Amino acid sequence: MDVPDRLMPFIAGWATVSYTKHDFGYLLLQAFIYKRYRIYIQRFITEQAATTHFRCPVGTAVLQLAMMGPINSNIKGYGENTLQTGQFNFFYLPAGIHELKLGAGEFELIHIIPDGLMLDELSASREDMKRALTHLRTASEEGCCLTPRQMNYRVHDVLASMLQSKESGGNLLVELSTGISNLLNLYRKSLNDAECMKQLRASYYTGTLITMREEILLNPHIQQHTLAYFARKYNMSQSTLKRYFKETFHQTLHEFVREECMKKAAWMRGNASLSLEDIADEVGYADKSGFLKSYKKYRRNAS
Repeated sequence: MDVPDRLMPFIAGWATVSYTKHDFGYLLLQAFIYKRYRIYIQRFITEQAATTHFRCPVGTAVLQLAMMGPINSNIKGYGENTLQTGQFNFFYLPAGIHELKLGAGEFELIHIIPDGLMLDELSASREDMKRALTHLRTASEEGCCLTPRQMNYRVHDVLASMLQSKESGGNLLVELSTGISNLLNLYRKSLNDAECMKQLRASYYTGTLITMREEILLNPHIQQHTLAYFARKYNMSQSTLKRYFKETFHQTLHEFVREECMKKAAWMRGNASLSLEDIADEVGYADKSGFLKSYKKYRRNAS
């Protein structure tokens, strides 16, 4: 079947595309198959709640990203798992038949499957990645807990660069391979960060403070992520929030937000099409001179 015009903007130029009708509705499938990795992008247009089945011939490690959710799955050996919009996880998919449960609506899921050599290279570069992959490789026998994490601005940026790539041939293969490695590394960092948060001294407000911190990390914004905003959102006094945030994370809320805004600005500087004014707007600085002063100070301290 021909792909509807409204779906054409979502198609990657490097993908093999099919659009098919099923009992539940329609499926737009994009695929890219290479000996080092496979990429599948599935957009489900469901007219009613449905359960679909998919077969995995051999066990494999999978990076899964939910662009439009929620995605409910029943994985052999694990049981049920839900991935919300904007979440991703890295897990072992055992050989066998698995279920995907969808409500009525539109859903998009990306599966990236690196080969053993790519995983070995990642293992050699990071000890914590080696531990994670060792655990994944025994998951078919021991079971493996799926650990969804929120995709931050860096993950979305890497994905956008991959999906919008205009490269071809060997340049495309390198660009996609680099993107996959970056996505796996960002997932590793997110997991490590979550583990660090578990080590914090417990208090009545610890869970709330961690949630605040994660919101900032997803997309820091100097004007939005203020003491007043979080105090109002979580029904806390500003003085209580200020004190507990400093005690828990050893810096004030404003210091943390400003630091993360500068990290985002430094990341965005890698995009040659963006000016410093564009970046200042993105991180919430109306005063461009104030942004430049903070950014230069951050770069000096980081060097």
